[in-house]
Amino acid sequence: MHHLLLSRFVLALGILLSTNVHAKEQVSPCIQYETADQNRVHIARVDLHCPSIKIIGTPIKQSNQTTSNFAFPNKTTVAINGAFFDENNKPQGLNVSNGIRWPNSYDTTHHAFLACTTNNHCFIEAPNRKTAHNPAWHTVISGWQTLKNGSYICPRGSQRICHSNARGQHPRTAVGLSDNNRYLYLVVVEGRKTDFQGYTLNQLARLFKKMGVNNALNLDGGGSSTMVVNRTRVNELPSRQFFLERNVANHLGIIDTTTR
Repeated sequence: MHHLLLSRFVLALGILLSTNVHAKEQVSPCIQYETADQNRVHIARVDLHCPSIKIIGTPIKQSNQTTSNFAFPNKTTVAINGAFFDENNKPQGLNVSNGIRWPNSYDTTHHAFLACTTNNHCFIEAPNRKTAHNPAWHTVISGWQTLKNGSYICPRGSQRICHSNARGQHPRTAVGLSDNNRYLYLVVVEGRKTDFQGYTLNQLARLFKKMGVNNALNLDGGGSSTMVVNRTRVNELPSRQFFLERNVANHLGIIDTTTR
């Protein structure tokens, strides 16, 4: 009898410690934060129907700084790193902050983007499109691979690096919209650690699909991947970075004004 009770206890403990169990926290009235996969995956769900939600990008004059240094002065509830960028710290693709398009910034068929208005009407551009800037967009963040229905899509004509990046396990940053466009998801996956290398893009796409998100976008990852909730960075950085966040070109921030 005692052995039976012990085995049931061990089984219950194993279920509680399963990577399928998520620890959820309501960090503000309209933003929920949770972790998955042994706390290696960080997920923020933003209710876009809340009038208190404000979506911002990095002011152009605040480029090339860490996500924490963007989050603190802008008093974001949640912030993540943004677009891929070149050697001159210029974000690639179309990027708009506070209604202002970044200099020489435009969409290409090799990039897709998340665009949101001041009323929080958001959409993610389909792959292989080239879309002109719309002045109604208040915040635009560009990414690379599209995550669709549980798998990744490289733009047509992409170099091999697009697929090699997608198939490798790396730290990841991504955004996605629920199928009814009500919820915006911000996801950061840790990696490049001795016990956890990260996610492939198919793994990341399947995670989104489990959350009811069939349309998402891969942003800059690797050592750039960072999520700050309120005033705390919640993800661990790659082992070789120790505690040092990487400067990145731009960021995406969510402010729930009801918390002020």
